[in-house]
Amino acid sequence: MKYFIPFIGGLLYGSGFPMPYSLIFFPGPILGTAVLFYSFSFVHHNYSQNMAPAPLRQDIFVFLAFCFGYYCLGYYWIPQLMKVFGNIPIPLNYIVGLLFPFIIAPQYLLFLIIVRLFKRKKEVFTWAQKFYENISVQNFLLAVLLTLLEYYTPQQFPAHIGHPFFLFVPYLGLAPIFGAPLFSFICFWVSLTIATFLKIKKIEVWAIASTIFFLLFNILMPLEFNPQKDAKKNNIRLVQANIGNLLKVDSEHGGFRSRSTVKQKYMQLSTRPSKVPLDLIIWPETALPGVLNTKLIKKRPRFTPIIIRQIIDKMQAQMFIGGYDRTGKRDMNYFETQFNTAFLFAPDQVGIYGTKLVDWYHKIKLIPFGETLPFGILNKYLSGLISNISYFGTGNSFTLFKLRNGTRFTTAICYEILFSNFMRDYLNSVSTPPHFILNLTNDSWYGDTAEPYQHLFLAKWRAIEFQIPVVRMTNTGVTSVIYPDGHESRQLEIFAEDILDIKLVTPEVRPTIFQKLGLIPLYILWATLFVFILIAPFRAYLRSKPRPL
Repeated sequence: MKYFIPFIGGLLYGSGFPMPYSLIFFPGPILGTAVLFYSFSFVHHNYSQNMAPAPLRQDIFVFLAFCFGYYCLGYYWIPQLMKVFGNIPIPLNYIVGLLFPFIIAPQYLLFLIIVRLFKRKKEVFTWAQKFYENISVQNFLLAVLLTLLEYYTPQQFPAHIGHPFFLFVPYLGLAPIFGAPLFSFICFWVSLTIATFLKIKKIEVWAIASTIFFLLFNILMPLEFNPQKDAKKNNIRLVQANIGNLLKVDSEHGGFRSRSTVKQKYMQLSTRPSKVPLDLIIWPETALPGVLNTKLIKKRPRFTPIIIRQIIDKMQAQMFIGGYDRTGKRDMNYFETQFNTAFLFAPDQVGIYGTKLVDWYHKIKLIPFGETLPFGILNKYLSGLISNISYFGTGNSFTLFKLRNGTRFTTAICYEILFSNFMRDYLNSVSTPPHFILNLTNDSWYGDTAEPYQHLFLAKWRAIEFQIPVVRMTNTGVTSVIYPDGHESRQLEIFAEDILDIKLVTPEVRPTIFQKLGLIPLYILWATLFVFILIAPFRAYLRSKPRPL
């Protein structure tokens, strides 16, 4: 029972994110984390009576039980990924998958270690002990610590406690100011308040009052998206060809029939009749079989793939596609000689080949254990032993793409869109604010699981944090457009082979406060709250000091 309770907490946490054929249980992550805090022996432990906390190993087992519950409901698709992407057969993929609970929520493990160390060294902080023993101060500081750990700790799939608040769009007016971290902070504070009540039957008034004000501000400041008449207008076509993994991999390895089938699908979908002239045709991540050479194509357009030239010639639209790029010499195991790349092609009325390569972007944030290994200089040596990894090169620059009518956009490949700090760096690095973000993704590795829906759900936060439309182009679904007020276009569902034609209206975008300042507004809010929360224990501390005669 000691470890069954945090296991249930992990299940509750996972219930707050999309699952096939079920509704999102919004309070799940808050209640699940409250159960975790309740199960930790050191949260609100009574040190004043010199009672020793439970051994560290007990709290670690509590953490692992929570993560295992979270894994069972939220990350159950990992064995499927390992089977398809890593060629690990059944049942070995499930056995190896059991290692993932150790790494899916590292912020909670770091929280456990940091607070335990602080508790052990409490005699060093005697001057602060009087204040920290105040429940309001303690819960506030723990919520701040948890928020910072969640934001800065590297994670494989950052599904944060505050993300389910997206269900309340457009009533999330504080998102462009503070970003998702504020929503996580409130959730952590409420979770600690629930754990406090369960453990010591004390109601934490500051957390309740702050949560009420937080909700009111979001309701009174709804998100809006009302493009003006001078907004940029582009007719875009999203091509979801639904290329299965066996077909995709064989085409990339040079299979003639597979390549022919893949190209035929993209050709038929891309050239379907359109009621209006198209400005941009978009393919998903790594859609084009074979490896291109951007430097060569830029100098000699005749090396542009024939299918690209044929589609552009027929539709007279620009094309944005995902594929592979090689810029250097090959080695025997292709170690970091290829890049996961997005290419922008355009009609060329001057050149004899009818097309030109406008620009490209090399993926920067690679997936550990899929596109690279996280071992730095050791990767070169490990690549000779572990052959199922792609070992892509890492991009080193942020690209601002421009269409013929002056519309600007940036791109994020696959799970890059999930990291707000990465996207914030991208948006702040380009010379001029883009009109939209284009996210190319291939989630086919995950099969008929919750992962594509979870990926979409988390990506939606970038649209409201940065107040910019996000166009999601996927291979097997879910493909759609997310607007800055949180509403979404029609979707191309999982495993649909279809096109989505959208008239994308994008006004000039101004950087949000969160984009410009990051967590600075949240630091200011924390400092203000802390001053008010600290007043009561400070007065008590002054009263407890002996007065001079």
